[in-house]
Amino acid sequence: MILRYVVVGLAAGALLGALAVYVALRWYRERTGFAAGGTGRVIASDTGGEASILLRDPQLGLRGRPDYLLEFEVAGHPLYVPLELKPGRRSRRIYESDALQVAAYLIALRATAKDAAATFGYLRYATGTFKVGLSSELERRVSAIVQAIRAGRSAATVNRSHSIVQRCVNCSVREHCNQALG
Repeated sequence: MILRYVVVGLAAGALLGALAVYVALRWYRERTGFAAGGTGRVIASDTGGEASILLRDPQLGLRGRPDYLLEFEVAGHPLYVPLELKPGRRSRRIYESDALQVAAYLIALRATAKDAAATFGYLRYATGTFKVGLSSELERRVSAIVQAIRAGRSAATVNRSHSIVQRCVNCSVREHCNQALG
């Protein structure tokens, strides 16, 4: 008789444990933005877990490796979506530089994967996940930055482009800079 109570108790405990795991996973998916649309399969990674893939846009001369490239199935066809991780960021809004990075991946993905490329990507901070859509304005800004970088490569002098002391303190070329702050 006592064995029956033990078995029933263990079964009830296992059921409650499974329910707790389900609720925790559901909460996590809703909090991070991956609750809708199912989950994608990781097909490439620049983090060492999977083989990486180099995305290229020869027209702009862009190339890069997103942290993860996810594959979703939509109406029987693959849809590739980049996911960039910024685990140290704790923000409720997207940093402009991060949105531009995801946009650059989307442009290169479009050139690489053609019709299978998504027009959006994900950006995951420590505080949540954001969806970045590739708008014509964002695409124009990426193109302008690419042109500015190319112009800077051939310029005799490239001036500092910010007034943030902390950025200068952490700069890898600070010791060679005559415009360092602080």
